[in-house]
Amino acid sequence: MIWPPLKAWTSIVDIDEKVHFVAINYGGKRLDRWVVLMSVIDASVVLKVPWSKLTDKSIWQCGWHENKTSDSSELSVTEYEIKTKNLTDPSLDSGLTIPITKNIIRPWFANI
Repeated sequence: MIWPPLKAWTSIVDIDEKVHFVAINYGGKRLDRWVVLMSVIDASVVLKVPWSKLTDKSIWQCGWHENKTSDSSELSVTEYEIKTKNLTDPSLDSGLTIPITKNIIRPWFANI
């Protein structure tokens, strides 16, 4: 999986009844890498997910996918640091800042 992370992600299971997320920020080094994800539907649902969990295909899929088998009972939300306030600032390469100050913006999806 490439670093820095792509922006579009789908959770295999519901997290606070949400499955589609945008990677708004990231950081850390090697085994301590993390990604901050915000729900596409509800910007108050913000997660800080360890990179090792995000690259686990049994938990997350890169891109936005239809997810018909979600079951929130399969995943403990305590596995993630869930924030509903104090939104983390987007990274400069997210393309989500105004004005956009960086020429290189992280892609939303992997090249198919």
